[in-house]
Amino acid sequence: MAAVHRFTWVVAILGSVALVAAVALSLATRPLPASAIQYLFTVPVPFIAAGVFLLWRHPGNRSAHLLVLGTAGAMAFAALLERVIKNRVAESGTEPWMSWALLLESLVMVLGLACLSLLIGLFPSGTAETSAERRFAKLVWYMPIPVLLAQLANESVVVEPVTYGQLDPFPNPIYVEALSWLGPATRPIRSALGVVIIVGLVLLMLRYRRTNPAARRQIRWVALGSAGAIALGVVPFIIAPLLDPNSYLHGDLLLSIGSFPLVLIPLSIVMAIEQPEWLDTDEFVSKSVTYGALSVGIFVIYGAIAAGLGLAAGARLPLEVAIIVTAVLAFAFQPARAWLQGIADRWVFGDRPTPIEAIADFDRSMSDTGNLNGHLAETVRRSARLAWVEVDIPPEPAVASGQPHGDAAFTAPIRHEAVTYGTIRCGPKLKGPFRTEDGDLIAALASQTALIVSNARLAARIVHAQEAERRRLERNIHDGAQQELVALVAKLGLARARVKSGGVDESTFIELQRDAGNILKDLRDLAQGIHPSVLTDGGLVEAVEDRCSRLPIDVVVETSPGLRSQRFNDEVEGAAYFFVTEGLTNVLKHANATAARVAIHADADLEIVVTDNGGGFEPERTAWNGLAGLMDRFAALSGDVSVAAEDGSGTVLQGRIPIASGP
Repeated sequence: MAAVHRFTWVVAILGSVALVAAVALSLATRPLPASAIQYLFTVPVPFIAAGVFLLWRHPGNRSAHLLVLGTAGAMAFAALLERVIKNRVAESGTEPWMSWALLLESLVMVLGLACLSLLIGLFPSGTAETSAERRFAKLVWYMPIPVLLAQLANESVVVEPVTYGQLDPFPNPIYVEALSWLGPATRPIRSALGVVIIVGLVLLMLRYRRTNPAARRQIRWVALGSAGAIALGVVPFIIAPLLDPNSYLHGDLLLSIGSFPLVLIPLSIVMAIEQPEWLDTDEFVSKSVTYGALSVGIFVIYGAIAAGLGLAAGARLPLEVAIIVTAVLAFAFQPARAWLQGIADRWVFGDRPTPIEAIADFDRSMSDTGNLNGHLAETVRRSARLAWVEVDIPPEPAVASGQPHGDAAFTAPIRHEAVTYGTIRCGPKLKGPFRTEDGDLIAALASQTALIVSNARLAARIVHAQEAERRRLERNIHDGAQQELVALVAKLGLARARVKSGGVDESTFIELQRDAGNILKDLRDLAQGIHPSVLTDGGLVEAVEDRCSRLPIDVVVETSPGLRSQRFNDEVEGAAYFFVTEGLTNVLKHANATAARVAIHADADLEIVVTDNGGGFEPERTAWNGLAGLMDRFAALSGDVSVAAEDGSGTVLQGRIPIASGP
């Protein structure tokens, strides 16, 4: 990529030098070629200036490279060559080098055309994404072949008819007489190759339909600039017949005025890639489409009416009639403005989605973008048609779509099951006040986002808990049973040596038996931490009583009648048991308590409460760690966990799980 970037800069510099030289030669020519100078400043200069600017600002952007290569090749060098050849022909006639220069120019032009067609068809990424785009990207590079064939088959050099058509034919030094039968068929090839631009536009529209909202906004800029250039370019041809046929507005000057709007095309490409924060792109495009369509419609109808009246009268339209016609049309088109604005809004923003449609589109697009904050801001802004949206989900930095300014018109919390993960701050509506359906739509997207964040963090905590438990088991086995087994193996080796020497006695085997018993006890304690056998064999109440009986403080266990003989699903019993053990562990570690109570009751839910007489704590200032794992475990069983604590007043840890009786 670095080599391509350097090459593009070389082409940009050479193209800029060629363009400056073309302008200087045009200004030095007498009589002054006004149409040529106007063409230079409305086509090559803006295009190559836009390309150089984007190449400097976005060196990794493929569209910037294509714009520079296309304009430098297809416009700058061609403009310089045209000026040099026309000046020399005017002074001394046709010269042999001109034929070779025009042959080279035809190949450079078609390569520039290939770059421009790729710029349009693959905008804004500049890379092919579908099989059709990949085939198009390969085929355009074969365009020099038919151009070369046309040159070989024609006795005179095939040139651009608009540029060189008024000059005498240039002898073709590479003409092959055996191919002359192809001459008439191949001569129009160079002009016909312009169809690749149309193919690129078709691919661009297909890409617009399937791409993400951010890329659509960029494509809309280019579509607006191209449509505006075409629409404004035809205006002179509409109003010209209304004026005096002897007016100065005709011929080359009419073509010159009609080409001025072409500046909108490179400008729209710059705006699409730059995405300036000070401009609301969607609102600007929507307004431009609306008023542009209105203006063109008024001009067309005005021209038709005026031409008809002028034809009937046999003279040009009187000024008084023109004023009346203009006023009537302006008044008549006012109702059409709202209709056109609705069409423009639907094209820019899309049809207003229902909450379900917005969530479905949000979920589908998330798999492509992966940027939750940015994608949520973009989706909310586009769906609710807002001026700006800012999404803040700590610890990630806040992300905005549009330029936030002033106070938020609407704020929605990103909350799931009483846990708030962030907020969505919304700017004002682009049109009208906030409505109930706007709030419902934003709330639905906030709820879906909260669920995504909750699931993602739950998955992260589960992975962390699994890794921590694995390391705990590994550490306990290594530091406990493994070390004792190593010592036991060593002692067995010594005992074996003593057996051979006859120095072993009963005390040796007693010691070995004691060591083996200690190892067995360590392994049982380790297994007890994974899943105690007493829980499997005796049930929840017996397992809790067994655990409490081995604690260094007084613990009272209270249960509802008949609960001792009642069994629950393994997941429920395991969650309830470890809830009690985690709660009591926290009592021993942090509460500085002398007594605790465990209450277990079962009705529609299994409810477990662990209380102590310790010092309490401030929940909002405490890292929950193990309790977070309990909450995840209970949430997976549709249950919940709550903590009530105050400094100096003890702690109440309460858990609830919906239950179904039976094993």
